[in-house]
Amino acid sequence: MTLLSIDYTGLMRDLAVPLVGAHVGSVLLVAVAERYERQVPNCSLVNFVQSGATYLFDLASAVGAGQEDRTVAAWTVTPATVGKRDVSYQRGFPLPPDPDGTLVDRGHLIPHLSGGEFGPNIFRQHRALNRGWSRQGKRFRALEREAAATPGAFYFGHLIYDDDTAYPTEIETGLVRGQTLQVERFRNRFPR
Repeated sequence: MTLLSIDYTGLMRDLAVPLVGAHVGSVLLVAVAERYERQVPNCSLVNFVQSGATYLFDLASAVGAGQEDRTVAAWTVTPATVGKRDVSYQRGFPLPPDPDGTLVDRGHLIPHLSGGEFGPNIFRQHRALNRGWSRQGKRFRALEREAAATPGAFYFGHLIYDDDTAYPTEIETGLVRGQTLQVERFRNRFPR
């Protein structure tokens, strides 16, 4: 089992039951922000809401930091209905493959079926993971589908970086099942 970046179980242990999405999201974003600031001290973290999801974003350019502007984490409570996907938007901005030729997608940190939109919700994602073609991808997609199939479910994503790019090395995603936060970690980028 891959170790998680944060002691999510410990964080949830201290929360009142029943778990309330807004409270869980707030606690998670604080923990992720603290971790990120330890790893990237010269950052400019901002929180904002877009289409019902709350984001933690490093607006590094605002402080002249060396890393690219990038989304760090986001959470949402899945909606009962979702608008139609704007496929022409995504097709209008193709991503080049990795240097080794591996194809990548515009992944959604908050899945479209859970209300995720574009802009800060989009990140460079390994195609086999995003589409469920690999073993990890099948598990990743299963978590996305589970959240989308359960209106009112809490869903969370955390992008983990090991360099100054906006291309995450790993992704942690989680959802609340009953009174437990279930989080899994997935490899998004492989050593070159």
